[in-house]
Amino acid sequence: MKYSSTIANQIFEVTIDNTERKLRVLLDNKEVPVEFIRRPASNSYVVVMENRTFEFEIVRDEEAYVVHYQGRDYPCRVEDQRLIKLKNAIRQEVTQSEHLEIRSPMPGLVVAAEVAVGEKVRSGQGLIIIEAMKMENEIKSPADGVVREIKVKTSEAVEMNQTLIILE
Repeated sequence: MKYSSTIANQIFEVTIDNTERKLRVLLDNKEVPVEFIRRPASNSYVVVMENRTFEFEIVRDEEAYVVHYQGRDYPCRVEDQRLIKLKNAIRQEVTQSEHLEIRSPMPGLVVAAEVAVGEKVRSGQGLIIIEAMKMENEIKSPADGVVREIKVKTSEAVEMNQTLIILE
Protein backbone atom coordinates (compact mmCIF):
# COMPACT_ATOMS: atom_id res chain seq x y z
CA MET A 1 0.00 0.00 0.00
CA LYS A 2 1.26 3.47 -0.85
CA TYR A 3 0.98 6.38 1.57
CA SER A 4 1.87 10.04 1.59
CA SER A 5 3.03 11.23 4.99
CA THR A 6 3.54 14.88 5.91
CA ILE A 7 5.70 15.55 8.96
CA ALA A 8 6.82 19.09 9.86
CA ASN A 9 5.82 20.35 6.37
CA GLN A 10 8.01 17.71 4.70
CA ILE A 11 6.28 15.13 2.47
CA PHE A 12 7.44 11.51 2.36
CA GLU A 13 6.15 8.88 -0.05
CA VAL A 14 5.96 5.56 1.78
CA THR A 15 5.18 2.13 0.34
CA ILE A 16 4.57 -0.69 2.80
CA ASP A 17 4.52 -4.30 1.62
CA ASN A 18 3.47 -6.59 4.44
CA THR A 19 3.27 -9.84 2.46
CA GLU A 20 4.92 -13.13 3.33
CA ARG A 21 5.11 -12.06 7.01
CA LYS A 22 7.87 -9.60 6.16
CA LEU A 23 7.60 -5.81 6.40
CA ARG A 24 9.18 -4.06 3.41
CA VAL A 25 9.27 -0.26 3.44
CA LEU A 26 10.11 2.04 0.53
CA LEU A 27 10.78 5.59 1.68
CA ASP A 28 10.88 8.00 -1.26
CA ASN A 29 11.46 4.95 -3.54
CA LYS A 30 14.48 3.74 -1.52
CA GLU A 31 14.11 0.43 0.30
CA VAL A 32 14.73 0.82 4.02
CA PRO A 33 15.13 -2.25 6.27
CA VAL A 34 12.72 -1.80 9.18
CA GLU A 35 11.86 -3.75 12.28
CA PHE A 36 8.61 -2.48 13.76
CA ILE A 37 7.43 -3.47 17.26
CA ARG A 38 4.28 -2.28 18.99
CA ARG A 39 4.30 -2.44 22.75
CA PRO A 40 1.23 -4.36 23.98
CA ALA A 41 -1.78 -2.36 25.22
CA SER A 42 -0.26 1.02 24.39
CA ASN A 43 0.42 3.54 21.62
CA SER A 44 4.17 3.04 22.06
CA TYR A 45 6.36 1.68 19.30
CA VAL A 46 9.98 0.70 18.76
CA VAL A 47 11.42 0.92 15.26
CA VAL A 48 14.85 -0.31 14.26
CA MET A 49 15.92 1.33 11.02
CA GLU A 50 19.41 1.38 9.52
CA ASN A 51 20.92 0.08 12.81
CA ARG A 52 19.29 2.90 14.82
CA THR A 53 16.55 2.42 17.41
CA PHE A 54 13.68 4.86 17.76
CA GLU A 55 11.13 4.71 20.59
CA PHE A 56 8.03 6.86 20.23
CA GLU A 57 4.32 7.14 20.90
CA ILE A 58 1.63 7.81 18.30
CA VAL A 59 -1.66 9.47 19.23
CA ARG A 60 -4.48 10.12 16.74
CA ASP A 61 -6.43 13.36 16.94
CA GLU A 62 -9.40 14.38 14.75
CA GLU A 63 -7.50 14.98 11.51
CA ALA A 64 -3.96 13.68 11.95
CA TYR A 65 -1.53 11.82 14.15
CA VAL A 66 0.89 13.26 16.67
CA VAL A 67 4.20 11.47 17.12
CA HIS A 68 5.75 12.01 20.56
CA TYR A 69 9.52 11.50 20.24
CA GLN A 70 12.25 12.57 22.67
CA GLY A 71 10.01 15.08 24.44
CA ARG A 72 8.77 16.76 21.23
CA ASP A 73 5.49 16.49 19.35
CA TYR A 74 5.47 16.06 15.56
CA PRO A 75 2.11 16.44 13.80
CA CYS A 76 1.86 13.83 11.06
CA ARG A 77 -0.77 13.54 8.34
CA VAL A 78 -0.99 10.17 6.57
CA GLU A 79 -3.04 9.59 3.44
CA ASP A 80 -3.39 6.33 1.54
CA GLN A 81 -3.69 6.00 -2.24
CA ARG A 82 -7.49 5.98 -2.16
CA LEU A 83 -7.72 9.18 -0.14
CA ILE A 84 -5.13 10.91 -2.35
CA LYS A 85 -7.12 9.99 -5.47
CA LEU A 86 -10.35 11.26 -3.92
CA LYS A 87 -8.75 14.55 -2.87
CA ASN A 88 -7.21 15.06 -6.30
CA ALA A 89 -10.54 14.35 -7.98
CA ILE A 90 -12.46 16.92 -5.94
CA ARG A 91 -9.74 19.57 -6.02
CA GLN A 92 -11.03 22.11 -8.50
CA GLU A 93 -9.69 25.39 -9.77
CA VAL A 94 -11.47 28.55 -8.77
CA THR A 95 -13.30 30.02 -11.73
CA GLN A 96 -12.84 33.65 -12.74
CA SER A 97 -15.97 34.54 -10.77
CA GLU A 98 -14.33 33.15 -7.60
CA HIS A 99 -16.71 30.19 -7.35
CA LEU A 100 -15.49 26.70 -6.57
CA GLU A 101 -17.37 23.73 -8.01
CA ILE A 102 -17.07 20.56 -5.96
CA ARG A 103 -17.49 17.60 -8.29
CA SER A 104 -18.09 13.93 -7.66
CA PRO A 105 -14.89 11.86 -7.89
CA MET A 106 -16.93 8.75 -8.75
CA PRO A 107 -20.38 7.60 -9.77
CA GLY A 108 -22.60 6.74 -6.82
CA LEU A 109 -25.59 7.61 -4.70
CA VAL A 110 -25.89 10.71 -2.49
CA VAL A 111 -26.34 9.52 1.10
CA ALA A 112 -26.40 12.92 2.82
CA ALA A 113 -25.44 16.56 2.51
CA GLU A 114 -23.52 17.59 5.63
CA VAL A 115 -23.90 21.33 4.98
CA ALA A 116 -26.65 23.80 4.09
CA VAL A 117 -26.81 26.72 1.67
CA GLY A 118 -25.28 29.82 3.28
CA GLU A 119 -23.16 27.81 5.72
CA LYS A 120 -19.50 28.74 6.17
CA VAL A 121 -17.15 25.79 5.62
CA ARG A 122 -13.46 25.36 6.21
CA SER A 123 -10.91 23.35 4.29
CA GLY A 124 -11.16 19.66 5.13
CA GLN A 125 -14.76 19.91 6.42
CA GLY A 126 -17.16 17.21 5.20
CA LEU A 127 -19.63 18.44 2.58
CA ILE A 128 -21.46 15.44 1.21
CA ILE A 129 -21.43 11.66 1.52
CA ILE A 130 -21.58 9.47 -1.59
CA GLU A 131 -22.04 5.72 -1.54
CA ALA A 132 -20.11 3.85 -4.21
CA MET A 133 -19.56 0.10 -4.33
CA LYS A 134 -21.22 -0.28 -0.91
CA MET A 135 -18.74 2.11 0.72
CA GLU A 136 -19.56 5.58 1.98
CA ASN A 137 -17.12 8.28 0.86
CA GLU A 138 -17.10 11.69 2.50
CA ILE A 139 -16.34 14.51 0.07
CA LYS A 140 -14.47 17.25 1.91
CA SER A 141 -14.03 20.91 1.09
CA PRO A 142 -10.69 21.67 -0.56
CA ALA A 143 -10.87 25.30 0.62
CA ASP A 144 -12.58 27.68 3.03
CA GLY A 145 -15.77 29.24 1.69
CA VAL A 146 -19.53 29.61 1.91
CA VAL A 147 -21.98 27.13 0.39
CA ARG A 148 -23.71 28.97 -2.43
CA GLU A 149 -25.67 26.09 -3.93
CA ILE A 150 -26.23 22.37 -3.41
CA LYS A 151 -26.86 20.82 -6.81
CA VAL A 152 -27.92 17.32 -5.66
CA LYS A 153 -30.45 15.75 -3.30
CA THR A 154 -30.29 12.80 -0.91
CA SER A 155 -30.80 9.43 -2.70
CA GLU A 156 -29.95 10.99 -6.07
CA ALA A 157 -27.62 9.04 -8.37
CA VAL A 158 -24.59 11.04 -9.49
CA GLU A 159 -22.05 10.56 -12.24
CA MET A 160 -18.31 11.05 -12.05
CA ASN A 161 -17.40 14.76 -12.40
CA GLN A 162 -21.00 15.89 -11.77
CA THR A 163 -21.16 19.17 -9.84
CA LEU A 164 -22.35 18.53 -6.27
CA ILE A 165 -21.85 21.83 -4.46
CA ILE A 166 -20.78 25.35 -5.38
CA LEU A 167 -18.72 27.34 -2.87
CA GLU A 168 -17.94 31.03 -2.98
